[in-house]
Amino acid sequence: MKQLFLIIAILSLHGCNRPEGEMIMEVADEETFEDLLSIPISEQPPPPPSITSGTEQISKKTIKTGGINFQSQDIVEDYQTIRELLPRYDAYIEHENQSRTKERISYQLTIRVPSTVYDSLFVTFSTIGHRLENKYSSIKDVTENYYDLSTRIKNDKLLEKRYLKILESATEIKDILEIENKLNQIRTDIENLQGQFNYLSKQVSLSTISLSFYEELPYVYDASQRGGFLAKIFSAINNGWQGFLNFVIGLIAFWPFLILLIVLGYFIKKFRSQKN
Repeated sequence: MKQLFLIIAILSLHGCNRPEGEMIMEVADEETFEDLLSIPISEQPPPPPSITSGTEQISKKTIKTGGINFQSQDIVEDYQTIRELLPRYDAYIEHENQSRTKERISYQLTIRVPSTVYDSLFVTFSTIGHRLENKYSSIKDVTENYYDLSTRIKNDKLLEKRYLKILESATEIKDILEIENKLNQIRTDIENLQGQFNYLSKQVSLSTISLSFYEELPYVYDASQRGGFLAKIFSAINNGWQGFLNFVIGLIAFWPFLILLIVLGYFIKKFRSQKN
């Protein structure tokens, strides 16, 4: 144990001669080392900032979202138009839903498009359809959250290197186990933060447009859905008319046999008249 702290102290003295901005690990005695291991990962002091950190360019990060609702006269044609537009803007459909009732056919599309061409595609979508019913667009500033996550990830990675440096010099099993436990906690935090950062980065780079459009279907009377005496009369009339149409269609379908019967009837009648 004492050998470990002596090595760490030597590393600390050596770090004093390094250029400003490099990580310096100062451990003077056994109590300092024990205190470091006892501090929760979330409360660990971050390493000294890099020299270049002050010159880092900070650009504004925003999330763009919008939606358009419209009525269509030909929903199949409008849907095909939307599909043909997507490759021109490097966009794609993330989610699609189609529904159909007796009154209408509806589509709900969630489209992801690079934020650099979001405005152009949004305006183009606004011109599709028979009647525009609603459209909205919003921009959310996430600059602070974006760079906060980025900084926390960098600090945790530097803290990970800090513990790895100590682990290289550790000889006692107890020290090794404690350091590895701290490393596991740090790496878990890094994975969680990295997941949040990746999701936020995707939201920033790819904007979202929600499309909802529908086509009204012609009204079709359905007497079976209605009750009462009048409804039954209308249903009987409709059934009778449909039966008559089916009879006519059936006769037309058997026209070769009708012609054959007429020809046979003619010859039979002629034969009888000659016999008489």
